[in-house]
Amino acid sequence: MTWYFGTTEGAPRLKNWILLFLIFASIASEETSANFTRVYGKYLQENAVQKGPEIKSAPSVRVLVQKSRKDVSISGLDLKRKFHLSNRTKHFAGRKKIKFKCSELRSADFNKPVLLASLGSSAGLLTLNNDEKFNGLIHVVSSRDSESCDVVHETDMDTYIAGLLAKEMNSKWPIEALKAQAVAARSYALHKMQSGQVRKEAGFETFYDLESSEKHQVAGNFFDVNPKTRSAALATSGQVLVNSRSKIAPVFFHAKCGGQTLRPSHVWQNKVDSYTSVKCPFCENHGQRAYNSKLTLSKIKKFIYWAKRKGHLPASIKEHMSKPFRLVRDKKFNRKIHFYLGSHNYSFKKTLLRRYFGRFIVPSNNFEMKVIRKNKSAYFQIDGAGLGHGVGMCQLGALDLAQRGWDYKRILSYYFPGHTLSKVY
Repeated sequence: MTWYFGTTEGAPRLKNWILLFLIFASIASEETSANFTRVYGKYLQENAVQKGPEIKSAPSVRVLVQKSRKDVSISGLDLKRKFHLSNRTKHFAGRKKIKFKCSELRSADFNKPVLLASLGSSAGLLTLNNDEKFNGLIHVVSSRDSESCDVVHETDMDTYIAGLLAKEMNSKWPIEALKAQAVAARSYALHKMQSGQVRKEAGFETFYDLESSEKHQVAGNFFDVNPKTRSAALATSGQVLVNSRSKIAPVFFHAKCGGQTLRPSHVWQNKVDSYTSVKCPFCENHGQRAYNSKLTLSKIKKFIYWAKRKGHLPASIKEHMSKPFRLVRDKKFNRKIHFYLGSHNYSFKKTLLRRYFGRFIVPSNNFEMKVIRKNKSAYFQIDGAGLGHGVGMCQLGALDLAQRGWDYKRILSYYFPGHTLSKVY
């Protein structure tokens, strides 16, 4: 069967649009061979979960799970499909598969995503591209930058959290560590949803709240949920961290801090309320102990030119690049690198090195930089500890604390002493 979005009878006339695109959708039976504080911050106000900014019920969250697909197939029992441009809905009895040939999509005038179709199943389970299975709805959206489609999964918040825990944390870890992660991830997601950050940054409706990637949070699917992750999600249902103004906070987390957590302002340009840098000796005996990397002077000079172009170093530094380079003695928890070019003193945030050279050369933001001289040559050595940006909750630290018997409220109060645990639905 062939479906023409935007040209079928009753389709809305879109101003200044002629025929925007064509998608083929075919329906077939699915094959049967489916493969399947400072320390405690008053211990979160004496362990109480405060009532926060109220949300009437558990919200649905829309997650971008696949991008720029040339073809999309969705299968399940008793499917309900809606084509949004023609505003037509159809039910299909039994097990069916609907295919979208997004490579056939053609656009003339639009420069923003269009919601093409939404699919659900009365049985509750959908199979995406013969692989991943999801509860809830799947939306097919035209990609902005290519003749392809993006796929958005919509489900309730606690189902989303239960699947996420297996991706963002080891689902075999103690339940209290998983609960702490559940609260952190829920806070992050709800902040993204309430602020409309993705939509605002794009400048148009994106049809999703956040994406499943390290840019935001990595989401799971139906098979990533297990009794432990489901229990952690439901036991903390509706619980988030709020800042000193009782607003849902953008809560960050990372794998391993390397001895001390950072504030958002240490890593990014924007300041985020209520964050505190805390000592964290708890992650030391977990994960990779330490790392070291080597950089040549020529690579450092290329970095300096990049930092100048980005406005992190003054434009006048170009005049002194031929002068002798001297590094000021550094320490692991210093936040800046200081150096001289001749008699001129400069500095930049350590986090810029990680941004420029990448996580494989600079795995964390807690490191010491020094000059190593051998014979007549010299190079820069980075000795560090940790993994990730270092802001917020240290996951391996949370693991250690849970193994010591700390509950999730105490863990959260340690890493977020300026925040309060609150129940919003």
